Amino acid sequence: MASEADIHAALTGAITKDSRGRQIVTTAGLQKRLDDANHFWTLAECNRWLRYYQNFFFELVTEESENKTWALRNMGYVR
Repeated sequence: MASEADIHAALTGAITKDSRGRQIVTTAGLQKRLDDANHFWTLAECNRWLRYYQNFFFELVTEESENKTWALRNMGYVR
């Protein structure tokens, strides 16, 4: 089981800025950061965690794949 500190570090490390200045994170980016910390989650588990624990993020691209792009809402923060 991944510790909360490891997940938080992985999430903050996976956040990037797009061309419009929004802070975004992809599910694959979060999964890679978790893999680097020796926590092996599927894309579905990463999406479920983002949906449940990070309510300041919304799905930017709503496509049918598991690799989703999430954007931070205005005045939002990483919990």
